[in-house]
Amino acid sequence: MPTSRRSRLSATDRKQAILSAAAPIFARLGRDGATTKEIARAAGVSEALLYRHFTSKDVLYAALETHCVEANAVGSRILAEVTPSTETLVMGVAILVHAVFPGIGDAQSHEDTKRLVTASLLGDGQFAKAFLDQHVKPWISVFSQSFRAAQDAGDVESGIHIGHAEIWFVHHLANTLHLVSLPDITVVEYGITRDKLVENTVRFLLRGLGLQNAVIDRHYDPKKLKMIIISMDQKTS
Repeated sequence: MPTSRRSRLSATDRKQAILSAAAPIFARLGRDGATTKEIARAAGVSEALLYRHFTSKDVLYAALETHCVEANAVGSRILAEVTPSTETLVMGVAILVHAVFPGIGDAQSHEDTKRLVTASLLGDGQFAKAFLDQHVKPWISVFSQSFRAAQDAGDVESGIHIGHAEIWFVHHLANTLHLVSLPDITVVEYGITRDKLVENTVRFLLRGLGLQNAVIDRHYDPKKLKMIIISMDQKTS
């Protein structure tokens, strides 16, 4: 990158550029395999300049947790506006599935994030825990309250009792589907389009949480939801 262009970037923009360059490298090579030399080269800066913004590789790695979350702005806005209810549970599960698989926002950033979380799970787990605590755990609380509201409304099959573990399964299934889709090759042939796979996943999860089919049909409109996500995605881009 020419020196004249580098000099025009503010300190904030330069840090963001370094983080953007670091994400795919950490995702590909892991925390131990990635080097500041390679990251600096990808960002078009010297290692010395990289260290002016991030005092160590560990500090840079930790900063990625808040950098690599394209869907978080959408999720945060939705969570801030909802009231616990059956509709909130249905739409929340659907949006979380979309946010994790196939993703909201920049596709490459989304894939890098998932690779970083997966690499963390294979290591010390600290990045993964911080990521899930900040960006998924708030949804679990909303879903728990909404499930109780759905029970009170008579929208849940009788005899169904769920806890946080079952609600976490919403994230875990969507996350697994995304991980299976990361390679360039088709690892699993589901025999349906991705849109249909997303819809079937949402319905499977809602039925697993005990919602009645008629209730799901009343509140879940895949086409309407897709337009909402596109609209909110544009507002946060």
